[in-house]
Amino acid sequence: MEMQKEEAKMLQWHPAFFAEIQIELQEDAEHLIFENEHQLGTKPKEIDVLIIKKDKGRVIRKNIGRIFRQHNTLDYLSIDDFYKVYGYTCFYKSDTSQMDSIPIEELTITLVTGKYPRKLMHHLKTKLRYQVKKAESGIYYVTGDKIPIQIIVTKELTEAENLWLKSLNNELEKNETAETV
Repeated sequence: MEMQKEEAKMLQWHPAFFAEIQIELQEDAEHLIFENEHQLGTKPKEIDVLIIKKDKGRVIRKNIGRIFRQHNTLDYLSIDDFYKVYGYTCFYKSDTSQMDSIPIEELTITLVTGKYPRKLMHHLKTKLRYQVKKAESGIYYVTGDKIPIQIIVTKELTEAENLWLKSLNNELEKNETAETV
């Protein structure tokens, strides 16, 4: 019972905050729209794939997992998908019962696409000032952020190293490749 009272006290700050921020900005209020508890999207938020290492110090040998830390989010991409996945990764980090139980140093982001994402790469380099380096065929590392990011271009992956990921497209041309998969 005591715990419920404490939670109720902690949850009641939001209406006061909403009112206070309107008071603080009252000089410009006619030029602003204030929305209380704005819904983000119509669907529940979900990460396409989340990979958590069971053993904290484990190094992943596979080329697409070498960048992995403890908690790793994976998704398909466009420029807007980049921001969605980045936001979801931050939300995943913060959506815990204990403060900072998932340290930022334990997160990575992996974005997967079929073909080279020219617009996104240009955006990352020019707008965000990130550096993009080709680590190997089909794998690009994006640096300049606290969270390591990799972009996997399945069309550029080698069959020898990543047959399954490379085969995730509608272009299985060779009978040998289709039979191998």
